[in-house]
Amino acid sequence: MLGGLAVLVAAASASATATSSDYTGTNFDFTGIQETSTFGDPEPLFGAPTGSGNQLLFFPTNFTASAGGGSFDQTGAQLQLMVQALGPLDTIEAFSLTEAGDTSLFGSGTGATGTFIGLGGTITVLEDIGGVLPVAQIITFDDSDVVYSPSNVFTLPSDPGTTGWTASLYVDIAAIVPNATKIQIGFDNNLSAFSEVGTAASIQKKAVSGPTIVLEVIPEPGTFLLVATGLIALAIPARRNRA
Repeated sequence: MLGGLAVLVAAASASATATSSDYTGTNFDFTGIQETSTFGDPEPLFGAPTGSGNQLLFFPTNFTASAGGGSFDQTGAQLQLMVQALGPLDTIEAFSLTEAGDTSLFGSGTGATGTFIGLGGTITVLEDIGGVLPVAQIITFDDSDVVYSPSNVFTLPSDPGTTGWTASLYVDIAAIVPNATKIQIGFDNNLSAFSEVGTAASIQKKAVSGPTIVLEVIPEPGTFLLVATGLIALAIPARRNRA
C-alpha cells in the first residue's frame, strides 16, 4: 500500500525552472519538465535531462548537502512533468525511479552526526484509453515505498568514511488505474546533513557509471498483445481465402 507524501522540513521558494525542452520517447511524450520549490543550493539541482526510449536521464552536479562543526544543511527540489501516450494502443503500466550517490562522515561522533535521503510524491492519472477519467486518480508514494541500499540514513560511529548508496522506486500504475494514457508526476527529492562539533557530514547525488537519476515510464505489455492479436485475426481470413 503506497503511503502519504513525505513533508519537507525546510522552507521552500516558489520559483519554477524549466530543465529542458519537451522530449518525445518511444511510447510517450514528456512535457512540462521543470523544477519547483527548490531550496538549499541554487537551481537547477536536477539539471537538464536527456531522453532515451521511455526514460529521462539526469546528471546533477550540485545536488549536495554538507554540514560540519555542529551545523545542519538540507538541499532539495520538486520535479514535475506530464506524460502522454503517443499511440492509440499505448498505455502506462508503471513508473520507476532510480538514483545513486555517496555520503561521507568524518570525526569521532555519535548518532547526532549523519545524513538522510528523502523521497516522496504523487502520480495523478488524468486519462485512460477510453478518454477522460470521471475523477482524476492520485497515487502517492514516500520513503516507505523506496528500496534504499544499504539505507537512507547514515550516522556515526557505524558509517564512517565514504559509502555509496542507491534508491529505487517502482509504482504499479496499471494495478490501480488500468489502461492509463496520461499522468502528471511530481516528486520531492531531498538530502540532509547534520553534525556535531569536531565532525563533518556530506551527501550527494553522484553518477558512478551512467546517469545519477533515471526516471522511466513503462508501457503496458497488454498493448503489444492487442497488436499481436489483431495481426493474427487479419491473417486467419487471408489463409482461408488462399485455401
